[in-house]
Amino acid sequence: MDILIGTAMFCIPPLFALVIHSYLRHGEMTGKRKVIFYVVYFVIINLLSLVISYLRGVKKIQFVDMTITYKIKYISAGVVCGFLIPFPVCLLAEEMITFEGMKRYSIRFIKDIKKYFPYAVRAAKADLRSEVSNSYLDWLWWLIEPFCMMLIYTLIFGIVFHASEQYFPIFIFIGITMWGFFSRSISGSVDTVRANKEIVTKIYMPKYILLLSKMFVNGFKMMVSFGVVLVMMLVFRVPVTWCILYVVPIILVLFLFTFGVGTIMMHYGVYVSDLGYITGIMLSMLMYFTGTFYDLAKRIPEPFGDLLAKLNPVAFLISAMRDVMLYETAPLVGILVLWGGISVILIALGAFTIYSNENAYVKII
Repeated sequence: MDILIGTAMFCIPPLFALVIHSYLRHGEMTGKRKVIFYVVYFVIINLLSLVISYLRGVKKIQFVDMTITYKIKYISAGVVCGFLIPFPVCLLAEEMITFEGMKRYSIRFIKDIKKYFPYAVRAAKADLRSEVSNSYLDWLWWLIEPFCMMLIYTLIFGIVFHASEQYFPIFIFIGITMWGFFSRSISGSVDTVRANKEIVTKIYMPKYILLLSKMFVNGFKMMVSFGVVLVMMLVFRVPVTWCILYVVPIILVLFLFTFGVGTIMMHYGVYVSDLGYITGIMLSMLMYFTGTFYDLAKRIPEPFGDLLAKLNPVAFLISAMRDVMLYETAPLVGILVLWGGISVILIALGAFTIYSNENAYVKII
């Protein structure tokens, strides 16, 4: 068993890197070339992971004495390397991927964001107005829905399951608010192109602008809910320290990560009509591994709870938000920066994919 786990430790991260490499090449790689690059990534990633382990005090690898925590951390470090390394490798080894090409795509992305940003804002305002145009309570529904959910989950987890987290109603409300933004944005991204068929087939705009507009709608609702959180903090007399300044970078990373994942899901949603059902199931499952209603580090046995709270980006961001707003604790800045960097890479992958395939969307939908 130790040999099998050790083999997985060394072999899974290079495989992940090969997938990213193939993704950048649009899947145009021969079997021989895949084998060659797998060997390259195997050597580079495991060498880097062993160096990191050595610097952290692990002088040699012994499968018998290796803890499960170390094994998970080793694989996680390897996956992160496998996510980052394919970019410089492709620049060096692939003729079709050049620094000038990446620069051109980056400039195009920035220009398109500036050009179509006003449209995304106007479309978001129109969607917000249309949501409440025929309701008696108007915009109050944006407060009533999460507030009622907070009361329900506070009753279930606070009384039935005896949750003991301090300021538990606010604790729940923060989790519901952030998870709601992420889940609604991701589930909506899958059908974004198909739902906007009339726009896509008549005028040109980068398709991720449609997703950005929907995220502005969900982001506005999230900000309204955080306004309620601030009121609740006053009612519960929650002490406030300088740590609350981390709210801004935490929300920024959540927005970037959601946008990065959403752009990739939006692309595949054009080609896979059942992806919406699959995404709904996955989000329902992921919700319980994100600590929306409880503290993962406390509820799941060590070391899995603490590791899951860091390796799941949404769980980490929700936990960090609770720490800075309720418990006067600064987040782990290194992990926050890491997830911010990964989010930027996801956005680059998503934008690159959409630019490369958006002409085909009209034919498919």
